[in-house]
Amino acid sequence: MFKVETSVRESYHAGVDCGYGVITLPGTKMSVYSFYIDGLLIDTGSPLLLNDYIPIFMNKPIDQVVLTHYHEDHAGGAKWIQDHLGSPIYIHESSVQTCREPFHYPEYRKLAWGQTESFQANPLPSSFSSRNETWETIHTPGHTEDHVSFYNHDRKALFSGDLYVLTRTKVILAEEDITQTMASLKKSLAYDFEAVYCSHAGYLPNGRKRLTDKLHYLEEVEEKVIRLHESGMEAKSINKELFPKQYPITIVSDGEWDSHHIVTSILRKHQAL
Repeated sequence: MFKVETSVRESYHAGVDCGYGVITLPGTKMSVYSFYIDGLLIDTGSPLLLNDYIPIFMNKPIDQVVLTHYHEDHAGGAKWIQDHLGSPIYIHESSVQTCREPFHYPEYRKLAWGQTESFQANPLPSSFSSRNETWETIHTPGHTEDHVSFYNHDRKALFSGDLYVLTRTKVILAEEDITQTMASLKKSLAYDFEAVYCSHAGYLPNGRKRLTDKLHYLEEVEEKVIRLHESGMEAKSINKELFPKQYPITIVSDGEWDSHHIVTSILRKHQAL
């Protein structure tokens, strides 16, 4: 049996409180951010981080909670907030019923983040207000079907959930669709912002460039996948050609995280055209 260590620290960027949670397992470290601004909490961390987050939750007047998506590292503290603070919780309408039912995750994800308890959520409106600021909900599917980002009109900032994470994506979840992610990046870049608050990379003052660079990278990957497929290569061979390295997460997750899903999601769209 090995030890899991957790920690949470706070930082402050341009009027936004950032809760940075870290989970350390033997040989690896994972992190996730929650953001608090103007009485609004964006994401709640994971169940294993909850004890570290509770003092932060208790010391801030949380009027409402909005979730970027249903995954355990983003919605893991929702049940506690609902039971102890009574703050209303909002998520994309497609996951309202999902949140009311028991969550089922693979064992490696329970080990990494913990087990989310079911909670009552309300459907996110297309626009809403916090105490002094106005927000827009942007449906940005790809990572999950219910994924959303939040645009703050007053600060001209984007809270992007897992839309960005890193520029050169090498592996994605089996449920992801990289072509949807590309469309969501284009959709988000139509808004007027420079700063991005990413749920895993944190505060990015040059966020617009980061998102643009990611989009260009994925467009290059898409072009290569299609070209190789039209030359007669199958998905497995294309994956080996473009992503020769096997990452530990692919082995640990038994293939739930894999570069192969990037290739197949591109080919599904291409073959449907």
